[in-house]
Formats: sequence, structure tokens, C-alpha cells
Amino acid sequence: MKSSINDLNKPIAVFDAGIGSYSIVTLLKKEFPEQDIIYLADRNQFPYGYKSKDDLKKVIRSTLTYLENWSPSLIVVASNAPSITVLDDVKDEYETEILGVYPPIKEAIEKSASKNIGVLGVQSLIESDEMLHYIEQEATSDATVQTYNASTLVELVESGAFLSDKYRTLITVKRFMDNIIEQDETIDVFTLSSTHLSWLYSYLKELYPHIQFIDSANEIINKTNIYTSKGTGTIKALVTTNEKYTLQEFKKMLQNFNVQLNLEEIEI
Repeated sequence: MKSSINDLNKPIAVFDAGIGSYSIVTLLKKEFPEQDIIYLADRNQFPYGYKSKDDLKKVIRSTLTYLENWSPSLIVVASNAPSITVLDDVKDEYETEILGVYPPIKEAIEKSASKNIGVLGVQSLIESDEMLHYIEQEATSDATVQTYNASTLVELVESGAFLSDKYRTLITVKRFMDNIIEQDETIDVFTLSSTHLSWLYSYLKELYPHIQFIDSANEIINKTNIYTSKGTGTIKALVTTNEKYTLQEFKKMLQNFNVQLNLEEIEI
């Protein structure tokens, strides 16, 4: 039976264009098991990482407008790219509290012995002026912050290859990271500034136990406490689709993650 707005008690809504945001849903369920959650995978707009700022702004505005109809206590934009590049431009248009996910640069610098850190993210995040400005705001004068386009690693998660083909995943992750480390061996902390990269944490630690990897998803959980409420622990799972990214394709992806959800296909 499909749950309706009336079945949910002050839900927290979490969304992005892929599977990455489910890592935040998992953390929310672990920390607040009775919290009702709306999980929206906006597959019709996948990937956010290659969209222009104007296009991304339209997408985020439409999605926020849709989710506000569910009367959530909080909406989490569970993607670093739109959080950095467009969220400040649109969030004041809504009555609902909206939180984004941001690269934990300050934390990374504090934990770095060399004060030289790396930020791993998707193309639209890494190449944006907003990201450059964010780094200038967050970084201390004695720190060096270098950014890297980790879209190839994000694709490992979206395809499910990191679960079905662990050897390929190890090789791909190692090749990507070795290329960075060969250029600068003094980087001792990386931020996982795409929620997709959370799923690769175990691979990264296996290959590079001497390097710290900080997950941007963890910080958002610390900020949600004041928005939580006692419900039934329901996860209302919504998905948009298109000819390329179908409902069956997403169901298969969830199965690869051993995630069982009753998906409702929607249009935004």
C-alpha cells in the first residue's frame, strides 16, 4: 500500500539525482530509527554533475517545490554540487528549512599534519566559481586545498560495479588515486565531496590506510537532530525516470545494494 502525506509525521526529505543520497538515508535511519523519511531519486535529471548552473538551478527549484508539498520538517539537498553552486540562490524562496551537503574543508585541514588536503567531487562542483569562493572562505591561510574531478569514481557507484566487480573497482580507484599522489605525496587528507563516494570508503581505506578520508555525509546528520520527530520509521521512496534511466534500471540498482524499497514513480 502506498503511503500518503497523511501517513508521515513531519518527514525529513532527502534527494539527489542518483543513489548517492541513499547513504544519507542510511545514516538517518541508523541515528533516528523512528524518523519518517522521504527519499527521492531524481533519475530523470541524472547526472547533476554535468549540468550548467542555470539548468541545475531550474532542476533544484522544481524538486524543492515538489517536495514542499509533502510538508517535510526539513529537506536535505544530498549532493555537494547543487549545494555549493545554486542552493543559496533558491532556498529563501521556500518556507521549509533546507540544508545542503558541503565539503568538510575545515575539518580536513584540522586533521591534516601537512595542511595540504584534496577535495574529490564531480566536474560541475570542482570547476565552479562558487567552489573556489567556498574554499577561500573555509581554508586557513597556512593550508593548501587542491580539487580533483572524481566523476570516474562516481560512475563506479552509479553502475553498481563497486559491488559486482570488486577487482575492477580496486584497479580504478587505485589508478585514480595513485595519479594524484604521484603529483603530490604530501596530501594526507581527502574529503569525499560527493555522496556517491561514501560507498567507496572501504576501498579507499584498504588501499591507503595512511591517508584520512572524510565523508561529507556525516556532518549533515549532526545538523538534523532539531528537525527529527517520532514517526513509524517509514521510508517513502520516490523516483523520476526517463527512457534511459527507467524504473526497472533503478530497481536493479537498489537490488545490487541489497536495498528493499517500495518505489513510487513520479513526475516533477
